[in-house]
Amino acid sequence: MSNEEKMDLMLDLIYAFGIVRKPAETAVFLQDLLTSNEIRNLSIRLRIAKLLLAGFTFTEIIHNLHVSSTTITKVSIWLEQGGVGFRNVISKLPVKWKRPKNLPRGPIEFHLPELLIALAEYKLSQKNLGVVRKFLSKIDDKKLSDKSLKEASDYLYRSKISKR
Repeated sequence: MSNEEKMDLMLDLIYAFGIVRKPAETAVFLQDLLTSNEIRNLSIRLRIAKLLLAGFTFTEIIHNLHVSSTTITKVSIWLEQGGVGFRNVISKLPVKWKRPKNLPRGPIEFHLPELLIALAEYKLSQKNLGVVRKFLSKIDDKKLSDKSLKEASDYLYRSKISKR
């Protein structure tokens, strides 16, 4: 494959990610594009970068994510060698998707803006939670499909080898 063809392939991928705008669209696109293991691995790498940028130690990350120090080292090196993409995306991510626990004390009238923001964040996280649950379900289905495809491919390969 020529360099021009490789660049054309990469541009399609880059622009494809730029086209999807909503979490639901992104989930469907990733589900179609990647295997379940690829999605899991990319998710873990992103979380490692997020934790490293937040100041977590290797030991804490190993304990939280159950990953090897080698995986963390790779992500750490990528961050040190540039990491502009990681930093840009991570700076736009919420710290954690969850329902706010510490709503302001006192009369609600005095804290209406904070309350509205907290409720909006909660509503958004609930909506995205449904999208993520559906996405995870589809990924489990895809994992089974990937396994069946691999078994069929291995079977064909073994039968061709045995015919020789």
